[in-house]
Amino acid sequence: MDGLGEYDDTSNEIPQSEWQTACWTVIDAYFQEKGLVQQQLSSFNEFIEVSIQQIVRDAPAIDIPAGIMHTTNEPTIAARHVLHFGQVFIGKPHHYEEDGTSFPLMPNEARLRNLTYSGAMFLDMEKKIHHQDGGDESQKYDKILIGKVPIMLRSRYCLLTSLSSTELAFINECPIDVGGYFVIHGSEKS
Repeated sequence: MDGLGEYDDTSNEIPQSEWQTACWTVIDAYFQEKGLVQQQLSSFNEFIEVSIQQIVRDAPAIDIPAGIMHTTNEPTIAARHVLHFGQVFIGKPHHYEEDGTSFPLMPNEARLRNLTYSGAMFLDMEKKIHHQDGGDESQKYDKILIGKVPIMLRSRYCLLTSLSSTELAFINECPIDVGGYFVIHGSEKS
């Protein structure tokens, strides 16, 4: 390359203008494929699908030791309880009204009504009861509601993910919104 910035056929160097053009082409291709929020969406999906279950799996059983109960005139010794937690399940966003009715909750509805766009979290649980007389029993509970988890818009758990642009516009959602944020008490949070 000579001092004027012209391409020299004998050199292996790429002219600065071509290098910048190539860099911007690669950057544009990356954002066309991945978008600006793909990292947040991937991280949230991994948290819901893998990390929560690992946290539950790695947590020790809850051991409630036997103790003295005073239910009658004579004290009695209560049984020892051990709680083991199993599979975690996350539901799609849903809202339950005071009258008992429920419906799938859309983000715009959550914004307008100051609600949190969240899904119910369920857990399988086993309770082992160890009686003082040596008798043991076990009870299994499937899909016990333990709380709610805010759902990131456009994640795999978001109701908008599978909708077309026309369907999004019909339900007053922005078709070009890329998501990557939460709706908490009606406000958008990153």
